[in-house]
Amino acid sequence: MQKTSAKTVVVDFFLGALAPSGFSGWFAQAAAEPGTKPWLIKAGPGCGKSTFLRRLSEQAAETAGGGRIERIHCSSDPDSLDGVRLPSGDLLLDATAPHTLDCKYPDAAERVVSFYHTLDHGYLAVHSEEILRAGAENTALLQRAAADFAFACGLLQRRRQLAAACLNADKLDRFTARMATRLIPARRGVKRGIQHIRLLSAPTPAGITVYSDTVSALARRIYAIHDPYGAVSARMISLLAEHAARNGYEACVCRCASDQSKIDHLILPELGLAVVTSNPWHPMDFAGQKTIHAARLLDGSALASHRGVLRFQKRIAGQLLARTFQLQAEAKRLHDKLESYYVHATDFAGVDALRETVASELFDC
Repeated sequence: MQKTSAKTVVVDFFLGALAPSGFSGWFAQAAAEPGTKPWLIKAGPGCGKSTFLRRLSEQAAETAGGGRIERIHCSSDPDSLDGVRLPSGDLLLDATAPHTLDCKYPDAAERVVSFYHTLDHGYLAVHSEEILRAGAENTALLQRAAADFAFACGLLQRRRQLAAACLNADKLDRFTARMATRLIPARRGVKRGIQHIRLLSAPTPAGITVYSDTVSALARRIYAIHDPYGAVSARMISLLAEHAARNGYEACVCRCASDQSKIDHLILPELGLAVVTSNPWHPMDFAGQKTIHAARLLDGSALASHRGVLRFQKRIAGQLLARTFQLQAEAKRLHDKLESYYVHATDFAGVDALRETVASELFDC
């Protein structure tokens, strides 16, 4: 994350990640957000999409007069970008597999930016057998990673269910209602607030990657719910998100990669407010944060009766997650091999020329 001025901030998110059913994301939803103009980038692996996006984001940071620039990272390789959202509402996205997007109304609703003319088609045809083999092996490894991740997610979900059964729901709801009244002022006569679905963390080849700097960049007041099971934070943040939407506030609703129905974090940039979940998988620790201990809203004695099972579930889930990350790393190695063919086949001068053409339209330069 980097701050560019008092008015313009650059933050980092994911829009998709490995899920129990394989890759899952919110690329289409982001492209359909009100006020958004999608630019759909079509290219092969290793053709320079990430560099293209990074340089445009840097140019935007230098020229923007305010607002938020979002860098959307690839969960298979967080050093690479899958997208950039600019303060103007222009959203440039890698629209190729596994997050393929197609045009419905070219130029009227979406723009397509194709890199295909920069490829040496003859070279790729000659090496098609090696390319297809590397792609198939990469896919097989990711399928194995998704299977292990699904088992881990099942155990984590069961932990949440056990904790939810020990939840004092009435006490939590009253506590949350008071919190909402104090932190998120009611407003009448406003349209329902826009909710941007994002991921603040995701399983990656290096482990769970968390963009915690994004929280401190967008919020001055941070409430961290320390909740090792996720039952308290899930209910509380869902209620706060609904209250914010009813009162017309723009929100970054950050979902959980292991359970997409669950909200892990809520950021309200207009209010400079964030409510986040802190747990062993994504610990949150910010200077000056207000800490809410989930234990105060749980029946401790009832929870203690499940302690042995909860510990066992956590241990096995941790082992499965470690194996998931290892398989993702092996898949990345094969994807790097796949990319090497396209790197050799790409005319990067042509890609640079295309970037300059797009930049001239985006930035009137």
